[in-house]
Parts: sequence; structure tokens; C-alpha cells
Amino acid sequence: MKMNSDSIAINGRFLSQPITGVQRYAFELLGCLDCLLSANSLPQVPVTVFVPKSAASIPRYSFLQIRQVGSREGRIWEQVDLPSYCRGSVLFTPCGGAPIMHDRHIITIHDAGPFSTPEAYRLPYRVYYRALQRYLARKALHILTVSEFSRRELMRVLPVEEKRISCAHLSGEHVLRFERSPEILSRHNLVRGAYVLGVSSANPNKNFAGLMKAARRLDASGIPVVIAGNTNSRVFGGSDDVPGCIRQTGFVTDAELRTLYENAGCLAFPSFYEGFGLPPLEALTVGCPVVVSNTSSLPEVFGNAATYCNPYSPEDIALRISQVMHGRHPARQIAQTHAESFRWEMCARTTWKILLGATSSI
Repeated sequence: MKMNSDSIAINGRFLSQPITGVQRYAFELLGCLDCLLSANSLPQVPVTVFVPKSAASIPRYSFLQIRQVGSREGRIWEQVDLPSYCRGSVLFTPCGGAPIMHDRHIITIHDAGPFSTPEAYRLPYRVYYRALQRYLARKALHILTVSEFSRRELMRVLPVEEKRISCAHLSGEHVLRFERSPEILSRHNLVRGAYVLGVSSANPNKNFAGLMKAARRLDASGIPVVIAGNTNSRVFGGSDDVPGCIRQTGFVTDAELRTLYENAGCLAFPSFYEGFGLPPLEALTVGCPVVVSNTSSLPEVFGNAATYCNPYSPEDIALRISQVMHGRHPARQIAQTHAESFRWEMCARTTWKILLGATSSI
């Protein structure tokens, strides 16, 4: 099925996936684009979001059209089914892979992780995405990424020249849309301002092993570390390996996560490698001080609004957390103003300008 050459197709595979940082970006970006286009705040061209039939939760858009297509799932749907429905159009893929059988791509690559930190990924994943991203980088009309750090990294590892890659920062403002759920505090015996929050991830780049070691050093001061989200057994091991000061919440809803952010003494984010760093920006948006690594994209994104730690030193992670828990952190007004400078509308307008330019060049 061939689409009009002046139309835009969007790879909606992310709507069939659990929401992590890259899916959150895609979800919020498309929601903002839909609002701007339906309000006639952007030049309009037809947009269709193609989604696997297995996707259970489909947003209700006013301008963007949703089509559930194909009979397959996952990467096979993306490589086999999707290209047959979007022939002739510019295809925007906001996260993950894109079909090699399509000719006109705009893609978002969030970081150079499979190249720069290959040890953090399983072999099949890194082999697939390194090969796919090299191919797409040669073919894409334009590449978007989420920080100047990632832009430099991608130009270093992929065959893409400077004029074909742009940066559009993310935002944490979506967290303000979530309701609060104070029950999570009583359920885990948490006192406002008296705990450190970590947001769990299976990726070793997030350095939860380092946070665990830092937690052992904080144990003597009675500061609990709360790990929100499903925990990774490869990081946390058995129950006997978890320090007594660590409390694991398991899966949390968006409302529960907002409540944990708002009531934490600080968020600890000692990541080794980040393309952007969405959880600490979400935390700053609701007034939670943050301790982040002094590496990769984080100094670019957080400027003077964060406390920085050396992610390779559990002693320094613990020291910086302790300082923040005792009130030594950037002023909340400075942090709040900084967080408010990141807007999904800015990301959406940058993205749309690039998409529109690609359709006019066909």
C-alpha cells in the first residue's frame, strides 16, 4: 500500500512495549505533536501512526491517525509488515529500530550505548542494533537525538555528517499530569524527606551495583534507599545480598512514582552512561533534589541544578547523597527554573520542522 509522498508515517511499535525512557519520549512527543497540529499551531500534512495489532493501549489522538496493521509482532512486524504500509512516505521512528526495506527515514537514536558501552547489552541485541544503526545512518534523511553529548557520540561511531543530525532535548513536565498516590508511602513506611530514591533498571549502565555499595555506607546514618520499579536479579542478587537499608517497592504506577519523587530527600542517579537522563529531570520537575553522575550527557542536561558524583566511587556517591540529605544542594528555585526550561513543545516543534522539511524534499 503506497501513501502520498507529502504524508508522514510514524512507526508506532513503541505502543506495544512497556514504557521506559525511550517509549516515554515517543508517547509524549506524539501527544504534543497531536495537540499542536489539531490546534493548527504547526503546518499540517497527513500523519498516520502504524501500530501492531498486538498493541493493547492505543492513545486517542485528534489529528494523528492510528492504523493497526499486519499480523506479526516485535522486530518482525517492524521489518516485514510495517514497510508495506508506508511506502512512498517519510517514516519517522521515534525509538528502537526501523525497517531496512523502506527508503525515506527520519529516526531518533537516543544514545550510542551499543557502541560505547557494549558490555551493558546482551550479544544478540548489540549485534543487531549496531548493524541496523550503521545501515540506517547511511540511509536516513535525518537523525534526531536527545542531547549534544549523544549527537557527538553518534557522529563518532556512525557514518553521519553534522548536517544530518540534530538534537532536541526531552522534558519532565509530563510527571505533573499524573495523580498522586500517597498510599505508597504508608505501604513502605516512608517518611517525607527521609529516604533516598532510585529508579530501577535492568541496564548495567544505571550502576545500581554502585548505589547498593553506597547504601551500605549510608546504613549507619539510618538513611533508607528506596528502589522503585521491578528489580533486576543480576544486579540485586538474592534477598540475603540486599542491605537492610534498601527497600524495594516492585512495579510502581506513574502516580506512585510521582509521589515517591515528591517526598524523597533526593533521587540518586549514579549512571555510567546516559543519552539524556529522564528520571532525574522528572524528579527536578516536582521539586526533588538530584544526585547525578558527572559523566556523559548529565552535566549538559542538569547544569547547576544538580549535585554531581563520581559513579565509579561508591564512597563519593554516598558522600554526595549524605550532603544533599542534610540540605547541601542547589536551591530548589534554581532547580525548578532549570527543569521548567525543558518543554515537550520545544522538542515537538524541532521534530516537526525536520519532518516537514523531509516531505518537501521528496
